[in-house]
Amino acid sequence: MVTVSIPGPAQKRASNAELGPMLTWRTVLFLSLLQAAHLAAQFTWTPLAPLPLPTANAAVCAAQVNGQQQVYVFGGITTGLGAAHIHQQAFRYAVDADTWWLLPDLPDTLGKIAAAASVVGDTAYVIGGYHVFNGPPYERSSDRVHRLDLTSNTWLPDGAAVPVPIDDQVQAVWRDSLIYVITGWSNTANVPNVQVYDPAHDQWSAATPVPNTNQYKAFGASGTIIGDTIYYFGGASMGGSFPAQDRLRIGHIDPLAPTSITWLPAVTGGLGPRYRAACVAYNDAPLWLGGSAVSYNYDAVAYNGSGVVAPTTTMQRWNGTTMEAAGTTVPAVMDLRGAGELDNGSFVIAGGIGTAQRVLDNVWLLSPGDVGMVERSVTRLALWPNPATNACTVLVPHGRGGHYILRDALGRSLLSGTFQGELLHLDLRSVPRGAHGIEVFAAPGEGPLRTRVVRE
Repeated sequence: MVTVSIPGPAQKRASNAELGPMLTWRTVLFLSLLQAAHLAAQFTWTPLAPLPLPTANAAVCAAQVNGQQQVYVFGGITTGLGAAHIHQQAFRYAVDADTWWLLPDLPDTLGKIAAAASVVGDTAYVIGGYHVFNGPPYERSSDRVHRLDLTSNTWLPDGAAVPVPIDDQVQAVWRDSLIYVITGWSNTANVPNVQVYDPAHDQWSAATPVPNTNQYKAFGASGTIIGDTIYYFGGASMGGSFPAQDRLRIGHIDPLAPTSITWLPAVTGGLGPRYRAACVAYNDAPLWLGGSAVSYNYDAVAYNGSGVVAPTTTMQRWNGTTMEAAGTTVPAVMDLRGAGELDNGSFVIAGGIGTAQRVLDNVWLLSPGDVGMVERSVTRLALWPNPATNACTVLVPHGRGGHYILRDALGRSLLSGTFQGELLHLDLRSVPRGAHGIEVFAAPGEGPLRTRVVRE
């Protein structure tokens, strides 16, 4: 059970829930049906190598470094979803190699969540976030700007401090030059501030704030900048139980005076609220994926007292006039603080929270196109639950059986055997706790398919 101190009146995110149950076969069947339904959809989801650590509420971004696509994940919260599970770890994913690498920890005093990451030039900027304490002040918004040199994968000295400490903000890059930090939570309340960081001069400027109303101020909203236009959607407003919002806000940046923004009237989306979804630019329009329809604390328990929150699966896209459905997510995922936007128009979603408070290590490539899920997933394995306690199941798409080996971190064989069909069921009761690799040999003459399981 997760236990924290009872909050004072200014604390918005106190944790109070027990961990939910493992994924059931009904849930797995539901996800499988979603995959089948997605064959006719506009996007293809392909599983990639899993994160080294199940992680949610992490700052995510992507960059091309020396001609190679890379995805970065900074901080977040892992399995357990308590204050003690908030960490400082950072990871780099090499897209072509389908491999994760450990980066030096975030250069902060302790772990944090709800930060955001952006890339300008050859540097990633990890801005804001918040720390959680067992006593007063219980939470503290960060004013830190961590700078990672992407060519050497080393941390530079921090940039100039954010004037108004911030977390759960909307963050986006304008014209590959300025980073806009829009609304968000600052210690005790949502703020209307729009703070603009100039990496070239390491300085901050105040831009036109969003209107000082609950229709615009939000934490856990997400957005992007396309051309000179800011789009951000959803998030949670002030008020009883911090209600999630079904509102799109649009602001036009004056290219001759980038701190001048004209904010348009907020638009009701019509497809339901979104909280902690990822937002990407697709075909010159904003696209939102993942997230939830109910706001929740970092433990995935709803602020409104309704219990553990489940992710929503409908993707939403602004077509310039209305919000429209744009397919479904595979699998259901929430608690996202960004996506890795690749140069080829694809996106990487890393981690998050799935059903029943499960922190995910799943990583997915989201690709536009007509290729179906089954076609694209023949060389990928799916595994659930992960982390696992006593058992797990591996799905081998189009598999007709084969043999497998489960190895420890030193490459030693712990389990091996054969299986029939597409499903490999593994009894993990004799396996030591920790991260283990699984090799599946499903096609004669071909190399193994690989995935990873964490035994709790």
